[in-house]
Amino acid sequence: MTKLYTAAGGALAVCILGLAVYAVSIFGRPPMPVPLGTVLWDDETGFTVSRVAHHPVSAGTSAYEVTVRMYCPFGERYGWTLHSAHVFDNSGRTYYASSGSAAHRILGATDTEHLTFLLPANVEQPALVFDDTLRLSSIAGALRAGPPELYEPHRFNLRYD
Repeated sequence: MTKLYTAAGGALAVCILGLAVYAVSIFGRPPMPVPLGTVLWDDETGFTVSRVAHHPVSAGTSAYEVTVRMYCPFGERYGWTLHSAHVFDNSGRTYYASSGSAAHRILGATDTEHLTFLLPANVEQPALVFDDTLRLSSIAGALRAGPPELYEPHRFNLRYD
């Protein structure tokens, strides 16, 4: 019976240690801005921002035209939508694209997507992140970010002025 308690205690300790390592891997590293052209990988899909242009649209609103390059060299075929990426500001508000190119038309190794984000003109350091590629956003997204989002992964700054 003592061996059973020892084994159960060891298994519990391993589980607790695993959860601690998982928590530190998510919350222990600060999200960092990455330079344009850097490829960020999420599972088998790589994303990079190759170009950003912003211009005023109306009083108090700016449009950010973002060109995204997506890579799927390992056989996964990622289905691109307007909700595949989002922008957040310093206050944590989230913005999704108001328009963009059609879904990943050619299911191949690479494609270029174009997104337009309409943001308030006074947004400081809008940051673009790519969303869950495994389509497990209800599970993995909650574990990775938690509602409200506690952690945003490495991101691309859309403004450098």
